[in-house]
Parts: sequence; structure tokens; C-alpha cells
Amino acid sequence: MLKTRLLTVAALLPLLLALVCYGPPWGVVILIVALITISVFEMSMMIQPRLDEVLRNFGAVGGETGVRYVAAPRQAHYRQLAMFCSLIMNVIFIVSALYDLQAGRGIVFFGLIFAMLAGVFATRGIEAEMARILGFVITLVYAGFPWLIIWELYAAEPHGMYLILALLIVWTGDTGGYFGGRFFGKHKLAPLKSPKKTWEGAISGLLASLVGAWLWYAYIHQNLPGGLRTALICGFLGGISGQMGDLVESVIKRFTGVKDSGSMLPGHGGLLDRIDGLLFAGPVIWLVLCVSKISS
Repeated sequence: MLKTRLLTVAALLPLLLALVCYGPPWGVVILIVALITISVFEMSMMIQPRLDEVLRNFGAVGGETGVRYVAAPRQAHYRQLAMFCSLIMNVIFIVSALYDLQAGRGIVFFGLIFAMLAGVFATRGIEAEMARILGFVITLVYAGFPWLIIWELYAAEPHGMYLILALLIVWTGDTGGYFGGRFFGKHKLAPLKSPKKTWEGAISGLLASLVGAWLWYAYIHQNLPGGLRTALICGFLGGISGQMGDLVESVIKRFTGVKDSGSMLPGHGGLLDRIDGLLFAGPVIWLVLCVSKISS
């Protein structure tokens, strides 16, 4: 398993860094569109069937509340819903990236409202409609909207230096947490949410995130408002939020009864299994950078 993980990273990491640091912005836009499509698709395919099951059973127990499901939806129906969510998020992202960042932020609210309306008219039955509304909103908030902030991290500095900072914090944290937990882990962090995670692994991951932030500041980019202090705050808060993102995805997977969000990355599972920390850490690091810029 470890060998497969390392081979996957060795094959994809240089290409990703080359595109972010030296590639054209339109190349990064295409990359993020692809990542949005996959991550939103994976999330929707996990959450929608489970919400259907839970709310169908709730309706059966709670009494008559409206038209019931005529039949359980087929897999093709869930794929259509997943692609619909991906389309909504990609429209929001493209407006934000290619037209205007402020417009992109404003259209977020339109996206949420449209998703809820679409959920009401996507199927028949009160429970089914609530399942669609919850599924669309959870999918967009968790697997979609953070990409707007990740794009802003890329666009805020030449050669995507702030995005590199976020990636380095998350990657070093993941690596430190993995090996720290493997060699020193004894005390369970959250056994009901993620049985394999330990306090020793979490602390190792946080220390590794701090080291990653220091390495970025010392050897890659020192022109940062607030200097090393800001970099270390990014490492600390980004490291914690990245681990929280991992825990949240673990809860979602346990709720939906799946081991991995997908199978596209050998040794890693699905895309969400690899970028769950970035989806949480990216917005936090962006907020720290904004505050440091205002206060400096």
C-alpha cells in the first residue's frame, strides 16, 4: 500500500507543481474544473443514496407527510444528480475565475438557492425532496465552494506561491501524521469517527505542518506580510484545520458506509481522500493571509 501511494505521488506531484508554478492561468482553471467535477461527483455519489435511505425510513416511521417514493432511485439517477451538482459548481467557479472574484462570491448564494429549488423539483415526495436539498447543499458546501478560495490563493501571488504554501502545509501534515501515527501512535484521537487516528499522529502532523510552513518561508518565498510569524500561524491553523477536514470526511464515509470516496488514485482511494485536508485548510490559510495583509 505504501509503495503504491509513493508511486502515485511521484508520478503526479511534479506535474502539479510545474503547472501551478510555471503553467498558464488557463491551465490551472482547467485543472480546477476537473478537480471540482471529480470531487463534487464523488461527494454526491456518497451522500445522496444514504440520505434517500435515511429519509425514506424516517417517512415510513413518522407518518404520512406527502407522496412517497414510487421506487428506489437507480444508480444512473444518482450519477445524473452528481453531474448536475458538478455543473452548478463549475459555473460558479468559472464566473469567479474568468470574470470577477466579487461576482463569484455573490453567485455562491445564487448557487445555494438554485440547488435548494432544484432539489424540490428534482423528484416526487417530501422525503425525496428533502434528501435532494440536503444532498445538493452539503455537496456544494463541502466539495465545491472551497475551490473558490483555493483559486484565490493561486491568483493572489505570482507563480501560485500562496497555494504552494497551503499545499506544503497539508502535505507535510499528512506525511507527519501518517508516520507519527504508524510508529508512535498509542492513544486514539477519535475512535468513533476515525479509529486509526491517534493523538501522537495528530501532534506529529501538526509539527510537520509547522516545519512545512517554515521551509516555505525560508527557502521559497520570504515576501510575506507579517514575515515568519504569519507563515507559522498559517502552519499551525492550517495544520489543525487540515486534520479536521480529514476527520469530517471520515464521519461522512462512516455515515454513508463506504471505505473510500472513490478509486481513481491508486493507494489513496478517491480524490476527496487525498484533498479533504486542503478543502478545510485552504480557506483558513486564506483568512490568515487576509488578516495579516490588513494589519501590516
